Amino acid sequence: MKTLKQSFAAKLIAVLLLCATVLAFAGSTAGALYLYDNGAYDAGYEAASREMLSGIGEDMCREAAWNWKDGVYEGSAVPVNFRCVILDAAGGELYNDYEAQETLWDQAVLIPPEYSAWSEERILNADGTTARLNEDPGLPEEADEIEAEVTPTPQPTAAARTAPPAAAPAERKVTTVYLLQDFRSGGEHVFESDEERSEWISENTLRVHGYILRDMKAGDRIWTRMHSFNRLYAYRGLWPALAVGSLIAGILLFLFLLAAAGWHKGEEQPRESFVDKIPFDLFTLLIICAEAPVFAGLFGPGWDFNAVGVAAVALLVLLAGLIFLLWCMSLAVRVKCGTVWKNNLLAHCWRWLVKACRTLGSLAVRGLKALPMMGRWAAILGGLVFVDFLLTAMTDGGSTWPLFFLRLFVLCPAALYLVWQLRKLRLAAKEIVKGNLNAAVDTKGMFLELKEHAEDLNAIRDGVNAAVEERMKSERFRTELITNVSHDIKTPLTSIVSYVDLLEKEELQNETARGYVEVLARQSARLKKLIEDLMDASKASTGALDVNWEKLELTVLLDQAAGEYGERLQKAGLELVSTKPEHPVTVMGDGRHMWRIFDNLLGNVVKYAQPGTRVYLDLREQAGGAEITFRNISRSRLNVSGEELAERFVRGDASRSSEGSGLGLSIAMSLAQLQKGEMHITVDGDLFKVSLRFDAVE
Repeated sequence: MKTLKQSFAAKLIAVLLLCATVLAFAGSTAGALYLYDNGAYDAGYEAASREMLSGIGEDMCREAAWNWKDGVYEGSAVPVNFRCVILDAAGGELYNDYEAQETLWDQAVLIPPEYSAWSEERILNADGTTARLNEDPGLPEEADEIEAEVTPTPQPTAAARTAPPAAAPAERKVTTVYLLQDFRSGGEHVFESDEERSEWISENTLRVHGYILRDMKAGDRIWTRMHSFNRLYAYRGLWPALAVGSLIAGILLFLFLLAAAGWHKGEEQPRESFVDKIPFDLFTLLIICAEAPVFAGLFGPGWDFNAVGVAAVALLVLLAGLIFLLWCMSLAVRVKCGTVWKNNLLAHCWRWLVKACRTLGSLAVRGLKALPMMGRWAAILGGLVFVDFLLTAMTDGGSTWPLFFLRLFVLCPAALYLVWQLRKLRLAAKEIVKGNLNAAVDTKGMFLELKEHAEDLNAIRDGVNAAVEERMKSERFRTELITNVSHDIKTPLTSIVSYVDLLEKEELQNETARGYVEVLARQSARLKKLIEDLMDASKASTGALDVNWEKLELTVLLDQAAGEYGERLQKAGLELVSTKPEHPVTVMGDGRHMWRIFDNLLGNVVKYAQPGTRVYLDLREQAGGAEITFRNISRSRLNVSGEELAERFVRGDASRSSEGSGLGLSIAMSLAQLQKGEMHITVDGDLFKVSLRFDAVE
């Protein structure tokens, strides 16, 4: 099929076959309709032929009457196969060339004169003639009634009233007359009444008896029409079938030509020819201009059923079909190549218009951007005010509809659009404030400062994302480093602790050696505790610890902490003051992690609190939760903030002379966050305060 579509010979043969099918369809359809109109499919041959002859017979009667009136109905002007008897209105015979021959058709036809009739007012003279009231230019050829213009009678002046009476003018009588113009003679007839005019029409109406002879001879259009009718009637069953068959074949050939349009031999894609490169709307206009004279010639004159007439009609039909086929094939090529709209004068004009508007808009935007922000918006508002002023001036301050529509369809949508863009900026800023670093502002459709502000927000988000990512990488690296180093140290340290323990069990005689062993045992235990704290801090900060959720009664936990650390606090010279509600306060958490928090905080109190002071441990209920507060006076001067104390390896003892790793508070804060709680550290002079808050269980 592809080879067939690319073949020029196949396309040419298809065009020729299509022309043949178009002619066959047009001829067979016209013949079938002509026979159907004359009753050939409903009645027999006699009735159909008589019906066909009635049309041409009436025309021949009318022509005979007119030719007789003109005096040319004689000799060669008389048709060969037509005879007639012309009678006047009274039945008197005016002409007769019928000699009682056998006829195929005979009928009497009334032929009235060709005229136009109207009525008007005129002056009736004494001698019976008429004159117009005023000399208007000629009357129209056809009019039913024309009203006359009556000139008003002038009033006499004072001098005329005192002057002697003049002789009375002749009396002018105005009457209505009935007029008729005979088109054939060109004469105008005047009647005193409409009845007289009707009577004249009746008297000049002819009665023509027409006869078409059965024994026809060649030589006139009656014989030609009859001969054509006989041929059509002989194949009356063939014409409908030929019309349907040629229509189907024509449709298939037409579809093939559309499918093959644009394909050329040896090419893989359809290609436009020089005809298809003409702008489509211009090409369509050229096709219409080419079709117009063809249709004018096809439907203009009254074609006769002779060889010349049939050939001329067939040629015009074929020409119209070929022109239409050219347009359809060009359209098919353009559709395949996607150039129906692209290669179009309207499309070119539209693109030029859009380009010009974009250029002007770009220049306007550049001009606005060159101005400062206030000057920019002042220019925009000034332009709107200027347009408002122009509309007011154009309507002379009267109509306010243009201004109303300007504000309704321009200013109001612009204001709503501006508010919508501001809302987008506001929502994006809120998301970024909430910590949603994936929130971005869509700058599509934004302009001027709004777009710049949106781009700044996106840049801030990207910067924060980069900083957070860098911080997370650093945090992960530090956590992994601490974990790996602690694990590597823990293995040899375990051996050291084990061997120190074995040395303590030995009975050493040397007191100095025993002192060395005690120091080793104490420092190795401290180093082991530091490594365990490091690993716990690393796990807690990364969330790697498991949480066994259960209901915890904080009142019981506070009593347990007071009992556990009561003796140690007394040895350190500290007095514990505990305050809690009488009823149980329950929160959700992990008992091991919660006790580790209390253990770290109370251990810090023992290490760093000023002896001889009080330590306050308070439990209070708050809206939807419970708060636990630890307060004490620091032994050393606190030179750091609460946030810095929560960092790892940071201690309030700047000299680092006391025991401790500086990880206790960091571990406690991580464990509190792991249990969905909050921990805040406050330093006020020497007052050290830690607040823990957890959601209560209802």
